Amino acid sequence: MIGMRAAIGFCLSLGLAVWAPVVLASPIERGGPLLPVTPRPIVAEDQWNALVLKALAGDAKAATTVGRAYARGSDPDRDVPEAMRWFSRGVALGANEARRELGLLLLRGDGTPRDPEHAASLLRQAADAGDAEAQAALGVMYANGEGVPQDWPLAIDWSRKAAAQDNPWAEANLGLYLQTGRAGPPDLAQAAAWYRRAANQGFALAEARLGLLYEDGTGVRRNPAQAFSLYLSGALKNNPISERLLALAFRDGIGVPANQSEAIAWLKRSAELGDAESIYLLAEIYEQGSGVVQDKQAAWRYLLDAAERRHTLAAARVGLAYATGTLGPGADHDAAVHWLNRAVDQATNELASESEEAGSYRSHQLALARYRLGVLLLAGDGASRDVPRAVELFQYASDHDCALATNQLGQMYRTGIGVARDEAKAVSLFQAAANAGSGAAAFNLAEAYAVGEARPRSTAMALQWYRRSAALGYTDAWFALGRAYEEAIAVAQDDNEALTWYQLAGNNGSVAAQLRLGDVARLGELGQPRNDGVALRWYRMAAGRGNAVAEERIGDLYWNGSSATARDSTEAVRHYMIAAKRGVASAQRKVALAYANADGVAADDAKMLFWARQAAEKGDGEAAALLGYAIMIGVDGSYDYVEAATWLTLAVDSAHNGPWRDRAVEISRTVQGELTPAERAAYNARLAHRRTLLVGGQRADFADGSGREPSDKHFTEPDSALN
Repeated sequence: MIGMRAAIGFCLSLGLAVWAPVVLASPIERGGPLLPVTPRPIVAEDQWNALVLKALAGDAKAATTVGRAYARGSDPDRDVPEAMRWFSRGVALGANEARRELGLLLLRGDGTPRDPEHAASLLRQAADAGDAEAQAALGVMYANGEGVPQDWPLAIDWSRKAAAQDNPWAEANLGLYLQTGRAGPPDLAQAAAWYRRAANQGFALAEARLGLLYEDGTGVRRNPAQAFSLYLSGALKNNPISERLLALAFRDGIGVPANQSEAIAWLKRSAELGDAESIYLLAEIYEQGSGVVQDKQAAWRYLLDAAERRHTLAAARVGLAYATGTLGPGADHDAAVHWLNRAVDQATNELASESEEAGSYRSHQLALARYRLGVLLLAGDGASRDVPRAVELFQYASDHDCALATNQLGQMYRTGIGVARDEAKAVSLFQAAANAGSGAAAFNLAEAYAVGEARPRSTAMALQWYRRSAALGYTDAWFALGRAYEEAIAVAQDDNEALTWYQLAGNNGSVAAQLRLGDVARLGELGQPRNDGVALRWYRMAAGRGNAVAEERIGDLYWNGSSATARDSTEAVRHYMIAAKRGVASAQRKVALAYANADGVAADDAKMLFWARQAAEKGDGEAAALLGYAIMIGVDGSYDYVEAATWLTLAVDSAHNGPWRDRAVEISRTVQGELTPAERAAYNARLAHRRTLLVGGQRADFADGSGREPSDKHFTEPDSALN
């Protein structure tokens, strides 16, 4: 097989920018249906006490007015519990207005815990009594399924009842339902008519929605100047959506000459009123330096603010930034899981009422958020491991054209993690992702052809897909092509071509290529002269990326001495120890020998035995010989000939050769000759058990047999030598 299979759950190179061009980011700018808001009552200071006394005397309307004053704030100060007390008094006195106001407070959870079911009961009573605002609110509740089952016909019915009373909120919502096809086939002309009715009452939201129809020429004749006029009218009423649309009109020159300064000024006004979309757009402007001095810190503050205001795309982008460390304070996978979960949950809720525009920037980012969340859940990084949910997230993202997710699903079907193992399905997914431009998938497809998972097995097809992957910038494919040219796999052997691909891969972070280039320089291969200095440079690059084998190679250069390094056994053992603690068997054996010979470290029998055993248990023959001999002569105080004979025989069994092997054969025969019949039976049983362990999958590369480097905590030396 050429190259190494990419590890499950990790993208070796995303190559994705977190930020996009400054675009309108909402899925549908008109938004969803909105709840009515009643104005704050104006009560003169000298009339307040009289109003309160009147309410206390049992006047339902006065009690409701006092409640509204407390709910809206200013004078008196806002006090939601006090407002609820007065509204409850009004409800007890039979005031429908009090039922509506208390219901809206409970529905919004505005200063009090949300209680949609109680809110629905109160609003239904007021709506049945003909209260237009309550009817409009009940329509929204049925549209969103809050406190009542989701029901579009009832949402439309209650909105029509309120609209018949000229309620502008209901008229605007009814226009939305007609525009989006919730009341049957979309009827943009009727939608425009309902928006116009509400706009004629000065309702800013309806002006904004009608302006969008004029801007696009849908349901009405296109008229950018009229669109601008409607946006301006709403903006002058301090409506944040209208202010944002006015900003975008200035930005894009819709009905007015383009003016970036005006656009930014209106966006900031809208943002000050809490419009999450405007805050998000400001984040993009400051990140890109579009009309302002580029300021990524300001961009991050705006992005985080938008996310905290439940802007779904902003939440996704914040999560991706924390996952990749590309923006803001750096990588934080706990925070990434929090924000990605939030983005996914919000997007799922939004899809219940609004469809996602396929292929849009927003759709792509949300698919990427699901993919990245799946990666973290699969690895148990930042959250408890949850493979079923990871599969679900990958599948959704793959269905929405995320090639990274499609490739990841292919990896899971290849290995049977979270799904039934299916090589044909894996190959199909790799093919789809590769055709969509995934270099990692093209590499995986090449690997599948190389080993016969893709049929028929074909080194020529493998080479073709390695080339495709390399053209897409996938580093592992560059290394694979180097190996192909070095070993003449489906191409003529060519040292220069191999070296070119290895160098390209190594200079772009491929640890495998860095190791190979180090070996080439150290051993004088591929037509190159020996050069220990070049070898050391490549090994250090690989070690800098956490590669344990490179640490061992550096140790070898210091242990033996070279043209680039004087012999320094202390420095050599330091590097060996790093590799040993990460599970490299040969490095563990070298550490054991250093302790045995007091070379680079003080002699320590306990530590020698510890590291020799670590290496021997992974099949290192020389370590097994050292361990068996040490036990035989009683270094550990046991003089356990059964254990000694077992390890000496395993040393002889190993494929490793060297002067130590002949000595191990000789000592093994001697020790076995000393065994009693009972000891020989114990030896045979122990030897069979040890051989089973070695055959059962323990790799000589890594301590846990997984192919991954374990952390240092897996190996803790004894504190002191044996006495």
